Amino acid sequence: MKLDEKIVIVGYGWVGQANALALKKMGYPVNYFDIATPVKNYPAYEHVYPQIKSLGNVLETDGENTWYIVCIGDRVLSDGTQDISAIEKALDSLKSTKGKVILRSTVLPRSLKNLTFDCYIPEFLHEKKGVEECIRPYYFVVGNRNIKQWPSFIKKWMNKTDKTFEGSPEQAAYIKYISNIWNASRVALVNEFGDLMHENGLEGQHTEAVIDFVFNKKNYLKYGKSFGGHCLPKDISAFGKDHDSDLFKAVLASNIAHQDVESKRNLKEWFSYWDYQTTTISFRKLFSILFRKSHPAAVIKSVKMKTEPVAQLLMAPFRKNKNDPRS
Repeated sequence: MKLDEKIVIVGYGWVGQANALALKKMGYPVNYFDIATPVKNYPAYEHVYPQIKSLGNVLETDGENTWYIVCIGDRVLSDGTQDISAIEKALDSLKSTKGKVILRSTVLPRSLKNLTFDCYIPEFLHEKKGVEECIRPYYFVVGNRNIKQWPSFIKKWMNKTDKTFEGSPEQAAYIKYISNIWNASRVALVNEFGDLMHENGLEGQHTEAVIDFVFNKKNYLKYGKSFGGHCLPKDISAFGKDHDSDLFKAVLASNIAHQDVESKRNLKEWFSYWDYQTTTISFRKLFSILFRKSHPAAVIKSVKMKTEPVAQLLMAPFRKNKNDPRS
C-alpha cells in the first residue's frame, strides 16, 4: 500500500459509509465529505466511525494520490424519472481535482456520457451486510475511462471478488440494472405464485413447501414480504420508465399488489445477501491439485477457499500477464 494514498468518500449515506468503514478496516486512511449531517447506518462498526474524519471542503486533502469515491444517491420520481442532479453537483465540485474520481452512484447507462469521472464501479451491496460485502465484493464491475494503473485498494477488491468484469461505464451500468431487476423480478414471481396458491386454499407452510422445493430457499426466491429497500423499487422503476418496458412495469405492479396481501397476513420478512460459494480444502488436496497436468492457475482460481491469502500466493507465479492489476 502506498503510504500517501488517500481516500475521500463523497456522500456519507449507507453506501458511502459501507465503503468508508470497509476501507478503514482494510487499513486505509479514509475521510468523508457530505453537505448533510450523516446518520450512522452500521451500529456494529460503532468503534470504527471515530476513525473516519469529516472534511470541511471536498478538496481539503487533494493531491495526485487522492481517490474520490462518489456515493451520492440518485432520486427516482413517482413516474419513474431518475433525478441525478445531486450526483452531477458532486462531480462538478471535483472537476479541478488533481486526483482520480470513482463513481459508485446508480446512474442510467445513457446518462453516464454527460458525467465527468475516471471510473465507474457500481455497488452490489445489501443493506444488512454492506460493510462485509464491500470488504469482499461478490461482483466487482469496472467501467474504466481514464485510469491506467489501479490503486492498491482496487487491486485488493479484485483479488477478493468471486466475479470481475472490466468494460465500459455503460456496460457496468447495464450489469448493475440487470442484477437488481432480476432480483426484483424473482421476488415478484415467487410472491405472486404464493398468493395464487393461498387464494386456492393452500395455507402457510404448505405454500412455502411448494416454492422451497423448487428454489431451495435461495435468496430472492422465498415466499414472504414484498421487495423494498433503497435499491430494487427505484431501479426497476427508473429503468422501466427509461426503456418503456411493459415487463418491468408489471413486476412493479405485482409487487404493489402483494403489499396489500402482506398487510392482511403475517408473512415472513427476509433479508437478502450474496451466497458465497466458499469451500475449505486440505493442504494435501491442494498439493495434489498443483501437480496436475492442467494449468495450475486455472485450477486454483476455481477453488474458493477460506485460506484465501494462500490461494493468492500460490497463483502469483503463474500469472504471465505483467499488466494484470492483481499481480
